[in-house]
Amino acid sequence: MAPFSFRVEFEEGRSIDIVPTFVHPLGVEGIRTLEKDDVSSLELVLEGNNAIVNGAASVGHATVKATVTFNEPTTIFALVRGGWLPLPFAIPACFLVDRNVVISLRKIREGKVAANAQALQWWTNFFAQGVGVFNPLPYAFEAGNRRKPTMAEFVSAFDEGAYELRDALPKCHVIKFEDTHYRAAYAQLEAFDERNEREIRFLQAVCPIVVQRVPRRTEAEVAETIVRTADEYEVNRASLASLAVLSCLYEDVHGTSPAIGRRILKPKTAYSEADVFNALSDLRHIELAVAGQTFFKQEAFSLCTCDRPMALLWSALSARGEQSPDGTIQLTFDLTNDLFSRLSENELLDLKQLLCI
Repeated sequence: MAPFSFRVEFEEGRSIDIVPTFVHPLGVEGIRTLEKDDVSSLELVLEGNNAIVNGAASVGHATVKATVTFNEPTTIFALVRGGWLPLPFAIPACFLVDRNVVISLRKIREGKVAANAQALQWWTNFFAQGVGVFNPLPYAFEAGNRRKPTMAEFVSAFDEGAYELRDALPKCHVIKFEDTHYRAAYAQLEAFDERNEREIRFLQAVCPIVVQRVPRRTEAEVAETIVRTADEYEVNRASLASLAVLSCLYEDVHGTSPAIGRRILKPKTAYSEADVFNALSDLRHIELAVAGQTFFKQEAFSLCTCDRPMALLWSALSARGEQSPDGTIQLTFDLTNDLFSRLSENELLDLKQLLCI
């Protein structure tokens, strides 16, 4: 259930009040609209029970469609199963908070300039009464050193993130860790070590070939090079790292809108390990959120971020997980023109075959 009651008022004077139990996720188009005008209205579909219609109770299930204009730009996103929502509309109100959110909150507390300060304060004020659970684990995993943190750095970063969240949201529940929790969480981070090493080498090898847009009729050859390199470094052809590179390859041929993968990876001719770490951190946050949403289902945490490229990638893939009988979670996704702008439907099928999915 949402932490608020929502009122829809119609021109003819009718009104509906509803406490949402589910809000339909938005997709890539919603973010594209905000990039053109960050105070644009959003089309929301809310579901709930026992709505109040024109002041009278209406027993039963209700679905309400509304065009919503907010007082401040939508600068913070909750990545939920199937897409994204403005933060207060995520149900349940439980959030894994990433680095850009915590840094912005710190700047506000310190009185420093933050581009999204006014908007962020407005959005977080929805949680002023204490409805919400916040966990700074993504912030701690990244830690700000542009490399994997040590155990001590991880613990320090988690505590820093928790402090900033408690300061900004004093009535909300901010997750606290004891020693056993720190160790278990850091073990999760260490579990990526071998794959990180392979994906770092892969991205350093292939990002230089997609720094510039690849001309038409040469994509097939470059795609073969990318997947062959993935095989060489034992990187899953359908990994998020590989998909991000291929998104750069299949970018809009006119360059009118940078590919989502390009905005995530920021490829350079000389692509350092620190550059790769920043990109892989975003991809790991997505994997963390998928795993949590798959395992905890209706009680899962959403990923809370101010990072539009990450929200775009999440929504373009419709990232989700499937749990096998042995408990392992497999990332699944959709391949669409949102991520591979220049591909037709038939070409997307060919890409799936190339990726062995």
